[in-house]
Amino acid sequence: MLVSVLISAEANVLDYAVRLKKVRERMAERKIDLMFLPPGANLFYLTGIRRQEQGGTDHNAYGDWIVGGYIGLNDGVTLLAPRMGGKYFQGEAQDKPWIESVRLIQESESPFDVLQQTLSRFHLSPGQGLSGKKIALDDRVWAQTFLAYRQLLPDGEFVLASEIIAPMRMIKTDPELELMRRAGAITEQAFEKALARLKPGVTELEIAAEIDYQFKALGAAHTSFVTGIFFSGEAHDRAQGLASAKPLKPGDSVMFDLGCVYDGYCSDFGRTAFCGEPSAEYVKVHDLILRAQRAGIEAMKANQVTGAQVNAVAREVIEQAGYGQYFTHRLGHGIGVTVHEPPWLDVVERTVLQSNMTFTVEPSIVVPGRFGNRVEDVVMVTEKGGVPLYHADHRLYIIA
Repeated sequence: MLVSVLISAEANVLDYAVRLKKVRERMAERKIDLMFLPPGANLFYLTGIRRQEQGGTDHNAYGDWIVGGYIGLNDGVTLLAPRMGGKYFQGEAQDKPWIESVRLIQESESPFDVLQQTLSRFHLSPGQGLSGKKIALDDRVWAQTFLAYRQLLPDGEFVLASEIIAPMRMIKTDPELELMRRAGAITEQAFEKALARLKPGVTELEIAAEIDYQFKALGAAHTSFVTGIFFSGEAHDRAQGLASAKPLKPGDSVMFDLGCVYDGYCSDFGRTAFCGEPSAEYVKVHDLILRAQRAGIEAMKANQVTGAQVNAVAREVIEQAGYGQYFTHRLGHGIGVTVHEPPWLDVVERTVLQSNMTFTVEPSIVVPGRFGNRVEDVVMVTEKGGVPLYHADHRLYIIA
């Protein structure tokens, strides 16, 4: 596995130059002169500048509203970074020749002035014929950022960077798929460790904490979303949201929803266990979930179906068995450098699936106050149908 990961890492380094070249070609086609991407998924995807794990409170570094990558039609990427924490960005830029410079924002200077100076490097300062120029901004730039751009470039036309980048991210390359498989393998190992701790009396929080610890111990950067562990019994249902101090007791079902980030790529995984002897109905429901998932996966044939059609195929299996009202969410979502990304497997998605798209396929049946059951795997689209990237057994895990 180590050799595989090293090979993938090398291939990914080479990909960034190719990705930037493609983005610039598409920018030129659309007459876009500048793209701004704050730290996040799109900046990572194009440059390899990794995202930092976010804390539980707002963190305001000086000038952070202009921090990110500035990509023009020529030359390298200019990276602005706060002085406090700037060494992280300087370290990330090392050995990345496509990063032209890392400019630290000092507390003694105005971020607005720094932004104006940076824009002038791309020949986009006010006095150089900006009428009709297009600037692509990431979907989630701060309002403060957008207002400053409008002030500096009053005649500029602003468009979404995602219109260019999202279609690229939908189709995974072999190195990306390898990283996603590795993220999945780590997740399956964390699941096994947590499963070994399941016994009557243990709480949802304790199992969630075990999973989060195992992710770090196994080499993941961090979780890809808040770990979800749900014990379903008479006084509990999944709508309560996050893991709680509820203890496991006989008769409870246990739904796992977990994922990690490994080398920038996400996993998303789900399985179900039961404490004690499950009823005949519950065993039937588990089989129903597996049949629905298989139907959805088999339908994922490239260039033949939309996301909505795949969703309908799996949902029909559950509806025909009389449990349709208890399957309350979409069948799945795109996944890659973010855990939820387009396209989707839902009732309105008209995108036609293409080879090497990757989706979660996660049917569930949750009967409030009684039980819940779910499975989830990441699946790659091929011409012959979906191919799961994960290998963990789909059986109903019984906790004695």
